[in-house]
Amino acid sequence: MGPPRDYYRLMSFTNRENATCTSLSAQAEKFFNLTRTCTPDFDKSLCWYNVTFGEQGHRQCPFTFCTSIPGCDQVALDYKVNRMCFSNGTWGESVYSECIHVLRNHQKCIAGYCQTCPDMLREAVINVSLTLSVISVGVLVSALVLFSIFDSIQCRRLSIHKQLAIAFVFRFTVLAIWTIANTSNFFRDCSHFNSVPLRDWEWLCKLLLWLVIYFQVASVMWMLIEGLYLYSRFTVFAMRHGEAPYWMYLLAGWGFPFVVVNSWAIVHQYQSSKNQNSFCWVPYAQGPHLWILAGTMGLALILNVLFLLAIVIILVQKLRTENSAESKKIWRTVKATIFLVPLLGVSNIPLFYEPEEPGAIYMLGSAILQHSQGIFIAVLYCFLNGEIQNAVKRQLSKVPFQWFSFLHRPRFETERTYVPEQGVVNKRLGMPMEELNQSSSVRCSLASAQEANGTSASHPAAKDFAAIDDDSLPKGNGDNASK
Repeated sequence: MGPPRDYYRLMSFTNRENATCTSLSAQAEKFFNLTRTCTPDFDKSLCWYNVTFGEQGHRQCPFTFCTSIPGCDQVALDYKVNRMCFSNGTWGESVYSECIHVLRNHQKCIAGYCQTCPDMLREAVINVSLTLSVISVGVLVSALVLFSIFDSIQCRRLSIHKQLAIAFVFRFTVLAIWTIANTSNFFRDCSHFNSVPLRDWEWLCKLLLWLVIYFQVASVMWMLIEGLYLYSRFTVFAMRHGEAPYWMYLLAGWGFPFVVVNSWAIVHQYQSSKNQNSFCWVPYAQGPHLWILAGTMGLALILNVLFLLAIVIILVQKLRTENSAESKKIWRTVKATIFLVPLLGVSNIPLFYEPEEPGAIYMLGSAILQHSQGIFIAVLYCFLNGEIQNAVKRQLSKVPFQWFSFLHRPRFETERTYVPEQGVVNKRLGMPMEELNQSSSVRCSLASAQEANGTSASHPAAKDFAAIDDDSLPKGNGDNASK
């Protein structure tokens, strides 16, 4: 049985040349003696064969030429390696003087010294990933500020939102640092043609890679917590059970990924130690133990799909109790629920399948989906959130500038302010404590329902859920629990 289909493609250039000579030498007695050519010979760089007695052979220099750079295609044709096949069937010494000239005067035309040939697709994917990562971090930090500065909107649901945003901020920040460190060859010595890894900095490289993987798993776990908490708001579970302690959410969101990633790191370190050429756990996306990570994230994302479907079913069942335009409302519900997809991470599921040779569409699509989730979360669940918008308007209405005069519109009814925290409630006057606490619980439950529908009161899609009133949601104890 011959070698696998990708056997030669995955080998280095020198190994391929050596394998070619080994294969041809096995046939030398049968063919080469009949054709009066020198027998195949490997000179530690190139395989020489098919040169007639008394003639000189020519081979291209053993470099990867960047022919996409203007003028480099001609350099690849002009500069050769020469070797003489004598009339007695022996080989002379290989002459690499012209290749040395290329190294000295045409370095831009070859891949080496940490330099790679221009690849428009690779550069586009890196630029898209870095740009979206920076934008995601910026909008998520803005969302965290808005989530934190308004006491009137604090509740358990919002605390989970903040933890999810924090996980994504660290995920995109560390991923951007990892990408920059690798593209700038921070962990390699580029003074050699074949770059040499800097072993003294391997611990830092491994730490950075560990953080990349950890925050990726943590962000997926917080997506699962979002889906589970949202689903619990629509079931009788919220009525029959109190809120779980907040430390349990933190343990599941940050502690469980720590155990998973360390388990993978221990196994991968053991496997990597068997290969003396391994550096910084690279390649890390290989081996059966990769399922420690992929299985954890895949199961979390699949559970979120099931939660999403269950929420849609519950919403449809509630809408069927309405008498007007039932089918239209159901269709609007299904459309609006799509807003949950970025928050729950369902858009990551297709990325678990990777083709053997990824194309441009797949690579760019993967980069956009992976690095734009932070933007979706910040925009859909903070900037378009009715509670956030109203809180911002109330603050701006207190600023005595003429630019905000449109916020000082006449009021013909009392505008209710929701205060969930007991300490803040004691500062309010004019409403009994029981009514304030009850209104806060109703507010957080309604806000969870609006998020389940993928919208807020100020968003156009809010019209699709006008039929779902306050009484259709279970009233649990403690949706307004403090952090």
